[in-house]
Order: sequence, then structure tokens, then C-alpha cells
Amino acid sequence: MSESSARKLQFIPNWRASVLAVVLLPLLLTLGNWQLERAEEKRQLQQLFDERQAREPAAIEGLSPTADLRYQPVKLRGRFVNEKNLLLDNRIYQRRFGYEIITPFQLSSNGLWVLVNRGFLAGDISRRNLPSIDAITEELELIGEVHVPHGDMMTLAEDTASGWPRVIQVLAIEKIAKELGKELFPYTVRIKSPTQGSFEANWMVVNLQPEKHTGYAVQWFAMSAALVMIILLANTNIWQLLLKTDKKQTEKKTTDHSNEI
Repeated sequence: MSESSARKLQFIPNWRASVLAVVLLPLLLTLGNWQLERAEEKRQLQQLFDERQAREPAAIEGLSPTADLRYQPVKLRGRFVNEKNLLLDNRIYQRRFGYEIITPFQLSSNGLWVLVNRGFLAGDISRRNLPSIDAITEELELIGEVHVPHGDMMTLAEDTASGWPRVIQVLAIEKIAKELGKELFPYTVRIKSPTQGSFEANWMVVNLQPEKHTGYAVQWFAMSAALVMIILLANTNIWQLLLKTDKKQTEKKTTDHSNEI
């Protein structure tokens, strides 16, 4: 290689590095974009929640099940069906094991049953005993919000429990409605706490803030940039050029210093 060629940027193929780039770079960029999309989804959910919470509670009887009911404030008047309690298993709140207590609530106006999520109740970590749930027999007016799940919950095994009260892994409303022989409102209602019949409100609008997703996206993009730099160094003589430039600058400073002396 001539001296003049050595001073120019040259492409020197490194196939191993190139294959690594082809595999990893699209993956890193995809993960970064996915995190940005998740951040935007969380912002939209938080905005929707704030907008809906500014509304006055609507009578649940007047809601259309086919409408977008996410976070819709509602009011219900009726009675708890105390003998049909459901305990949603494997809930952790403030480092405590427990259950979310879901109880059918029969509306006084039309007899429709609504599954009301009353919140978190600490349980026995040994699972030998279920928590005690006091019966409430009087008619109540509850205020809460409709909970529409974001997607299907994963479970390791199908619920096979029977009897009441019942511990469940996933709330399958259609299955429960068929077993009870009752028409159920298609979504649960999370009642506000504290109020009569409620426990601890342990639910969140989003489980991870948008800023966290953005931070993760920055990390993926930073790794992408680092990978591009590694590919440039592996496939070109740019590192040698940088070393020579630095060497020349050092020699020039040394010469200038000697002349001054």
C-alpha cells in the first residue's frame, strides 16, 4: 500500500463484522422503535384516563357494551351477591400477597349483574386460609370506573376451581355468566376507595410510565450507534487514519515547543 493510499479512507471488508451488523442492527432499531410506540400508547392511555375521569359518572344501565368504555366513570345502585365472591389470585401490593376481591352486584333497576372489583385484600401467604369477607346486605350506591382489559391475560393452567368463595387465576366473564346462569355486564367495574364495600385500590392506569419506555428506546438506539461505529472501524482504515492524525499533531506540538526553547 502506497503512502498516499494509506492517507485515504479505504473500505476493507470484514465479513464477520458485516454479518453481525446485518443480524443485530435491524433488531436493535426495531426494539428502539417498539419502545417509542409503547411510550406513545401509554401517553394516550393516560390522556384518555384523565379525560374520562373529568366526566360525571353515568348510570351503568344506559351504557352500550359496544361503545368505548375504557375508564368510563359509572354509578350503580343495588346489592352485593355476597355468596358468590371471586378472589383473583397472585396479586402483590406494597410487598404483600393477596387477592383482588370481585363480587357480583345486582342492579336494583333491571336486575343486571355487574362484577365489581372491590380492590386488594391481603391473604395468607401459606395459602392455608382465605381472607374473611364481611357480607353487606343493604342496598348501596357505588361509584367506580369501567375496566376494559388491554389484552388476554396469560395463565399457566386453566381454572378448575369450584364452589364459593372461589380463587381464580384469570377473570373469564363469559364463563362465569354461563355458570351462574345470569346475564353479566361484559366488563368489571372498579369501585372507588374508600367507600362501603371497598378494600385497597391497587390498580394503576399504566404499569410503566412513558418516560421509562423512552429511556429504554434511547438505550437501544445508543447500542445501534455503537454497533455502527464498530462496523466502520472493522471495515475501514479510519482507526489508522485517526492514529496518524493524532501522531502528526503530537509531533507538531513537540517541534513548536523545541523551536520556542
